[in-house]
Amino acid sequence: MIIRIFRAQPKPGMADELAQLIEEVSIPFVDRQPGLLARYTGRGMGSTGDELVMISVWESLDAMKNMTGDNWEGAVIPDQREADRIAESSVHHFRSVGFEKI
Repeated sequence: MIIRIFRAQPKPGMADELAQLIEEVSIPFVDRQPGLLARYTGRGMGSTGDELVMISVWESLDAMKNMTGDNWEGAVIPDQREADRIAESSVHHFRSVGFEKI
């Protein structure tokens, strides 16, 4: 399994608009991708401010590449309106090494 973490810092004053676009555009886009096992989204609290995050879990790198294409290490932003509201973003990937019950 592959864990993909996308983080986006909105431009000043655009956090609410970006969050709404992610809810309306990006979440449905990601949710309909084959090979997606789980998806979580969140908005910063405290010192993380207005930062937005999407964590997705994929059955394999190939499944994730069906969404991202060959540039799998880069951000996938399906709507230019979202891109226009993002000051900076990052993407990180991790191989799942197991789960522990808490």
